[in-house]
Amino acid sequence: MKRMCAVLMLLLCLAGSAFADDDSDLKKERAIGRRVVEQIEREWELSSDPAALSKLEMIASRLSPYMERKIPWEIRIVNTEIMNAFCLPGGFIFFTTGILDELKTDSELAAVMAHEMIHADRRHGMKIAAESQKVTFGALAAIILTGGAAAPIVLAQVAQVAITSSYTMKLETEADTLGLDAMIKAGYSPTGMITLFEHFISEEYRQPIHEYGIYMNHPDTPKRLSAAVKTLHDRKIPIERKYPLGLLRTSISEGSESITLSVDGVSVLKGRKNDDTRKAVKKIRDALDKYLQLELAPYDLHTENGALYIGNNFIAGNIDGMTTPKDIRTNLMRAINSARAKYPTSKFFK
Repeated sequence: MKRMCAVLMLLLCLAGSAFADDDSDLKKERAIGRRVVEQIEREWELSSDPAALSKLEMIASRLSPYMERKIPWEIRIVNTEIMNAFCLPGGFIFFTTGILDELKTDSELAAVMAHEMIHADRRHGMKIAAESQKVTFGALAAIILTGGAAAPIVLAQVAQVAITSSYTMKLETEADTLGLDAMIKAGYSPTGMITLFEHFISEEYRQPIHEYGIYMNHPDTPKRLSAAVKTLHDRKIPIERKYPLGLLRTSISEGSESITLSVDGVSVLKGRKNDDTRKAVKKIRDALDKYLQLELAPYDLHTENGALYIGNNFIAGNIDGMTTPKDIRTNLMRAINSARAKYPTSKFFK
């Protein structure tokens, strides 16, 4: 019994020591990260947009429980049109106004945030810097924090790795995979990572040369996209782009004599203004919100026996004084095609 207690005490001491070392490492990482932050804040103009900062902080707080380490994340926004985001050692996350202007929904922002948080959570930047200098993490931290002759060079390398995403594809893949896991656990649409990569591919087509950015590494962005698509397929998670893209949004408006249901501003049906029509239109709207997707093949949206269906799901029937199911289908296809045209690089039927 005494031997068992002694073993347990030893294990507890070792566990405590491991946590202490981890805490010590995090303090060093944050000290290194602050050095880079100070340099960035001297050279780049920061935005103090409270709404944008609040949104990003909320997203980080939802994702943070699914990281391995308890890092006190700090977020800053840089005023530049360049699309970029990066995370420095110790949990200092930067977004540019350029990427915030491009990404409109929380799911896409969460895809970027989760990816960058994983880089810091798993010490990716520090690992690359230590390997390139052929030293341990402790030695690397000592070089930087004691202000030796090599400190500026090593610190610049740590900054470059983060800002220009100079990670190996192995580390990028790990950040993608674990970031996707964190998104799913935090309740964000995982399709946000799909549309994020599609944004980057589209941007590369428009501007093939970039000085830096989170997509710059990589002619391999299509490979990363394919890997994310495969992961969702393997997990039987449907790819539904309308949520992270903020498309196919329904709305109901009432005039003096009619009720109109629109999708992305495109009128898809009208009916005489009365309680029965109002109830019918709300049911149709609920069905469209659930079943209408950008990935629908044309034959999935069909009429049968005078009623409109998406797959096997009933959407609308014939109602006196209201747009016919056949015309509703025509209008819905117009709305879908208009939404798809905004993202020509997306392979909706893959």
